[in-house]
This record gives sequence, C-alpha cells and structure tokens, in this order.
Amino acid sequence: MTVALSASVVILAILVFLLLGSQVEMYRTIEQLREYSGLIDRPVPVAFTRSGERPSGVGLPAELDAAAQALVLLLSDKCATCRSIVASLDGAVPRDVVLVIEAEDPDQSAGLTMSYDLDPTRTIIDSTRHIGDALGINTTPVAIVVEEGRFTRATTVPSSRQLYALLESLRANRTIEVGGPSSLEVK
Repeated sequence: MTVALSASVVILAILVFLLLGSQVEMYRTIEQLREYSGLIDRPVPVAFTRSGERPSGVGLPAELDAAAQALVLLLSDKCATCRSIVASLDGAVPRDVVLVIEAEDPDQSAGLTMSYDLDPTRTIIDSTRHIGDALGINTTPVAIVVEEGRFTRATTVPSSRQLYALLESLRANRTIEVGGPSSLEVK
C-alpha cells in the first residue's frame, strides 16, 4: 500500500513539474509574440531640434523657463493612444505637466478639452502645429522633459502607465533610460 502511495506521489510530482515547465514556456512564447508584434509599451527616445533651449522660445508658457522639472506632453486629437492618456488623467492634469494638443480643428480640440475636463491653464490647443514643428517633432504622444528651465530629452509615451512612470521618476529626481530591455528603467 505504501509503495503504491509513494509511486502515486512521485508520478503526481512529475506531472506538476511538467505542467509548471510548460506554463513557463508558454509565458515566454507570449512575451516573444508581444515583443514581435510591438504590443509592449516601451518608450523610445525621440530626437528633437531644441535640446538645451528654453520652452518659451517655441511658444510654451514662460513659467516653464523657471521650472526645476516639468513635462510637456504633445498629443493629437486624432491619436487613439493620446485620447486614452487624456482619459486616464480624468481631468487631473499633474501640476508639473503642460498638455499641447495638436488639432486641425480648434473647435473639436476645445470640445476634447471640455469633455475630459482638462485644466485650461495647462492645456494648449495648437491648431497650426507651431510647437511640434518648432521642436522638430512630428509624432504623438511624446513627452519632452524640462529641467532647470531647459529642454533636456524627449521620449514616446506609449501608455498612461508609462506617463505616470516618467512623472514618478522626475519627481524622485532620477534619470530615466528608455528603449532598454524592460519597460522603463529608472536609475
């Protein structure tokens, strides 16, 4: 009886081991598929022409020139990711963020601003794409980091989770590296 019981336990242990191994392999395969298809929300550095310059030089509010740290978030009214980021803010634009919404129709963007209850003092409707063009950036959503009143770097913002991770790293006064093997590496 005990031999049969111990043999059953050994067989059960082997089956559990095989099932756990197959589950680990399945998760690795899913991760590879997500990586291949571009579903991983990894920020990517963005080159821009105004690094080291003051934000007021491109039409942004002059108070950014005196900001120790701030974020300029370029969004488009045509971009689904941009809309989901704006929706995730739920009307609460963080104090150190300025939103620039690029729109062909300023009335439609004003409606977007009102429908998401965005702070009008920290939201700029850029119907002429003046700011994006002045920065040399033609993609959205992009976050441009302002430190000590000057533009320092820019990165894509593929999700609201990455926006909040970027804000957290700025507030903790840490440097971020984007485009590495994990989502957002904070050093």
